[in-house]
Amino acid sequence: MELRPLGFGEIFDRAVTLYIRNLVPFATIVVVFVLPISIMQYLLDLGSQPEFSTIVEILRHPARAQTQHIPTIFESPGLIAISIAMLFLTYLLWPFALNAVAVGVAALYRNRPVTFWGSYQIVLRRWLQILGLILLDLAVALVWYVATVLLVAAIVVVTVLLGKVSAAPTVWFWFGFTGAILVLIVSIPLVAPLYVALTFSMYSVVIEERGVIESLSLGFARIFNRAEFWRALLFAVAAGATVFGGSMVFGVLAIGAAFVHLPALQAIIEGLARAVITPFAVVLLAVYYFDVRIRREGFDLEASLERLSATNVA
Repeated sequence: MELRPLGFGEIFDRAVTLYIRNLVPFATIVVVFVLPISIMQYLLDLGSQPEFSTIVEILRHPARAQTQHIPTIFESPGLIAISIAMLFLTYLLWPFALNAVAVGVAALYRNRPVTFWGSYQIVLRRWLQILGLILLDLAVALVWYVATVLLVAAIVVVTVLLGKVSAAPTVWFWFGFTGAILVLIVSIPLVAPLYVALTFSMYSVVIEERGVIESLSLGFARIFNRAEFWRALLFAVAAGATVFGGSMVFGVLAIGAAFVHLPALQAIIEGLARAVITPFAVVLLAVYYFDVRIRREGFDLEASLERLSATNVA
């Protein structure tokens, strides 16, 4: 497959083509991530049945809404433990599946087949670096969140203090309120390119065999620059909307299964959604990653992919 800069629509078109033609191997790769998560999801769905039963009862008899208690998973220590374990396992396994699919896309770019063992063999060679970057990514996300909260809090505190000593406190109130809203309006969309940059960092660790700190720096350098930032933001929004739309279809079916008391079917639908949507999302991110690199690095990327594919075959 030709390595050349792609237009915005071509990125999605190529991702769809690669995904459809290699659905089975890509779905097999993400089973490592999907299967344990689906088992835990089934246990959560089973434990949530009393909640759905109560909601159905209230819908049938609205007069009971004031007296009927709706149980939640937060009342069950076991379900809370499963939720925490599921969150931890998702955060731990996701980068490995993410990189394995990207390695498969790299193989396709060199006209080689996508294989389960070949992809994970390359990924597992870099397991220590992946774990290091997982912790570093978490720290970056926390710093981003804390910085946003502190900035909003600082604006509120300063405007309250100025309002107390001013003759027009209402003006300062609206000034502070507007400032806090503007900070949120600016910071929330930045989460999308931030996620893309952190994903690129994961790819750099495995596909480029870079160090942890260098990979993080490369991820931010490739996205947070004048030439790529707005394109990355548009890509992230479009990709997120596409994945969200697909997830909503499966989500409606899963909720329907929950209301008719079929937790096994609900878990199957949710697992199927992950098996179908997850590889497409990763293929889309990988195609965009290679597009950004071919724009910046040209033939160096071809040499890098050839070396990676040769290792895969070996």
